[in-house]
Amino acid sequence: MKTILHLIISIFLLFLGSCSSEHVLIDKTYIFTKPYCATVTVGGVVGLAERCYKIGDIVSGKENTSGKLTIRIAEHSSVNDGFPSSASYQEFLDVPINYLTLSK
Repeated sequence: MKTILHLIISIFLLFLGSCSSEHVLIDKTYIFTKPYCATVTVGGVVGLAERCYKIGDIVSGKENTSGKLTIRIAEHSSVNDGFPSSASYQEFLDVPINYLTLSK
């Protein structure tokens, strides 16, 4: 029994040690190089809205592993805390990387 406990603790510590902070993505500034529109969740009675960006619009975001950039389209508030409700809204939007370029 003691051996199993030591084995479980060792595996847990190995798993914990394998998690590193080098995969933490930092927000960067991007500029749209092509027009882009998407349907987003706005909550409340309306529910959905079209969100469009034009060439030259500047956004903040992070590159994810699927070849897309995750940009913030709304600030977080207590409305989005907890379980989703009819008042919840979308805070982030995934945009294909070919629509944006890194700002200098």
